[in-house]
Amino acid sequence: MIKQIFLIKRRSGMTFDEFRKYYLEQHAPLVKECFPEIRRYTINFTLQRGKEAPFDAITEISWDNLESIIKLAKSELYKNRIIADEEKFIDRKSVQVILTEEYPQK
Repeated sequence: MIKQIFLIKRRSGMTFDEFRKYYLEQHAPLVKECFPEIRRYTINFTLQRGKEAPFDAITEISWDNLESIIKLAKSELYKNRIIADEEKFIDRKSVQVILTEEYPQK
């Protein structure tokens, strides 16, 4: 299984709570609706503990193969709906993406 790992920082001027709420209630349902072929979609929010973290969320999206990711990235659905929605709550310039091959151990 291929996994995309996204290191995400919220858009400037948005509180962490606003970011978390929008991600869970607006963006995640949109992603799942647009791309039902996603095998697993996990959002990990950083524990703020009174100080600013380098990233606000680490998101993991699992796919059957690399071709699925390439197809998504080229799709009009991604370009027109997902990117437009991300711009509402994510600092897209700071996002880091790592592609991995998953080997569960437990």
